[in-house]
Amino acid sequence: MSRFVKVAETVEFSTRRSMRVTIENVDIALFAVDGGFHAVQNDCPHQHFSSLHDGILNGREITCPMHGWTFDLASGQATVGGGRLKRYAVKVVGNDILVEAPSGDPDWATK
Repeated sequence: MSRFVKVAETVEFSTRRSMRVTIENVDIALFAVDGGFHAVQNDCPHQHFSSLHDGILNGREITCPMHGWTFDLASGQATVGGGRLKRYAVKVVGNDILVEAPSGDPDWATK
């Protein structure tokens, strides 16, 4: 059974669309898109640059600020470049944003 951890409050997204959160020493990028939230591994599978939260968000796609690989946040699949991002489930309870705790290596580490 998945365990969820509070990482932020919805009010924190009144002036931003993304943030970096850490759960159990794992960097996760959290994005506010179309009234919902998406959480993915914060490091790009291209060169494991841990800064997707600072990337360019266009709709539900995030572009890595380092080399331009682009990923669909809903599926984690690359739309430019290759590979895919590990996704984490997100729940909103009241004003609290909860993210599924990591359970192992990111997808790129096992392929």
